[in-house]
Amino acid sequence: MSKIALITGANRGLGRNTAIAIARHGGDVIVAYRGNATQASEVVAEIEAMGRKAVALQLDVADIASFPAFADALRRSLREIWNRETFDHLINNAGHGEFAPFQQTTEAQFDGLFNVHVKGVFFLTQALLPLIADGGRIDNFSTGLTRFSYEGFSAYASAKGAVETMTRYMAKELGLR
Repeated sequence: MSKIALITGANRGLGRNTAIAIARHGGDVIVAYRGNATQASEVVAEIEAMGRKAVALQLDVADIASFPAFADALRRSLREIWNRETFDHLINNAGHGEFAPFQQTTEAQFDGLFNVHVKGVFFLTQALLPLIADGGRIDNFSTGLTRFSYEGFSAYASAKGAVETMTRYMAKELGLR
């Protein structure tokens, strides 16, 4: 039985590259995307061309109220495509940057970053825990900006620093390695 990875923000950038790499190594992929269905379909097609299975599911990580419906769509896809009830690997990658000097960062910018990078990761993971197979993995992508600084990224780096702390606690509380 092949391993199945769900990757948020898998229609472009690092998420897309991660999805393709997993497929190259024999895994199947659930491509979660927010708004560009065409890009997501292209990633699915590329994965399927490698002989792997894939599906694209729309998800806005900032919209926590949508998580139960997403989990239902995920359950249906797991049953229909893989004849399974669980997947193996959750990769929380979705996100965006926000360049603004500290003194000019607005509350809306700050909230947007934390809603996606922190609150969304926390509650999406919580919503999907029943669907993650025993022995499954959770990876939360971060940034080097938590260890070094550049002007204009204080809010973004703060959100990613919160993700790193959350990841340590998730691992401990959920018994993950």
